Formats: sequence, structure tokens, C-alpha cells
Amino acid sequence: MPIPLSYQVSEYDCGPTSLLNALNYLFDRKQIRPCLLKAVYQYSLDDCDQQGRPGYMGTSGAALKFLCRWMNSYAQSCHFPIRCKTLHSKDIFLGPGSELNKALEQGAVAVTRCLLGCGHYVLIVGAHNGVCELWDPYYEEKPIRKKTIETVTDEPNRCNHRVAYVQMNTENRGYYSLGPIPSRECLLLWNTGLKRDAEKPPKQKPAAKKPAEKKQGQAAMV
Repeated sequence: MPIPLSYQVSEYDCGPTSLLNALNYLFDRKQIRPCLLKAVYQYSLDDCDQQGRPGYMGTSGAALKFLCRWMNSYAQSCHFPIRCKTLHSKDIFLGPGSELNKALEQGAVAVTRCLLGCGHYVLIVGAHNGVCELWDPYYEEKPIRKKTIETVTDEPNRCNHRVAYVQMNTENRGYYSLGPIPSRECLLLWNTGLKRDAEKPPKQKPAAKKPAEKKQGQAAMV
């Protein structure tokens, strides 16, 4: 049974919450192992503020890179069906032919850094027809009123916002902007145990056998 995606419980844990939402979205609850949850909390919330307090600047891009390597190693050594890849800077944009769009079409989800007043992580689960579907873990009582952003209230297992590509691809400080190109960060995750029907070649029916032709002059058997 699908489980609703989660909201962060503080001002800082958008990173680990989005990572756990990615696992929740990709895998059944019975498949998710405790060591995965432990690793997410152990290696995220690593960025410190000017007073040196860890976690007060949330989760760094370096933490995403480390978790990517850790999960790929874990998948190989413990036979868990996950694959991860990080994207950076100019490789992160939404549009036809982008690596992010191709990954989403292949069933991946993307823990992506964007802007929501400050640096913020969301989970992108789909992108098509110029619109991105995402789960923002920061709970807002009032919906964002903008033509390029739609608040979704009836899909708790998938998304709570639909955002136009043109809104996300900007470098300014608008809602859900991917921000300045050099600072863009994204972690792609796949469930490699899922077999997509589109990737399977269609089954062909065996050709019907033709009845044996009678040779000329051969009498029919009665």
C-alpha cells in the first residue's frame, strides 16, 4: 500500500526528509532496510552555520555526493535494487533532451536543490508538457499564489505542487527556482528492480503452421 510522503519537522531537515521520501516513493515499506534510514540521517544535515553549529545550514551538496557513492556501494555489496547518480550545475535544467527529464522518464526521482527563500531540497517525481511534479517537504498553511505554480491537495503519495519549467529554470530567487547554475545540485535515484513495460519487446505470436501440401499425383488418405 502506498504511504503518504512526509513533511519536515524543523526548519533544517528538508534534505533528509526528501531523501526518505525518495525511498518511500520508489520502494514498498517492507523493502526499505533500517541501514538505509540510518545512513540518510548519519550523512545528511552536515552543513554548519557561522557559529559552527552542524545542521543549521541543512544538507550540503557534498553529503548528496557521499550518499550517492554509499548507496551504489551498498546496492552492489548487499544486492539492494537501487542506483544513484548526481548531477551538477549546467546539467540541471528541465526541458526536452535534458538528462534530468530523461531520468524521470526512466522512472527515477530527483532530490533537487532549489530556492524557497533560501536553499531548499524538494523531490521531483515527474516532468512532462512543460510542468514538473514535485513534493515540497516544507508545510505551508497558505498556497503559493503564482500562475506558474499549482498547489495539489489530493495526491499525498506523489506531489503537492506542479511547477512550470520556466519557473524552475530561472536563476533568480523566485519560488522553486533552481538558482544560479554553479550552485545547482541533484541526486537521481532509481529502483532497479522495477521492470518497465515500455522496455520489454512485445511478444510475437508463433506463426501458424501451414498444412502440408499434397504432392502431385499423391492420393488422399481416407
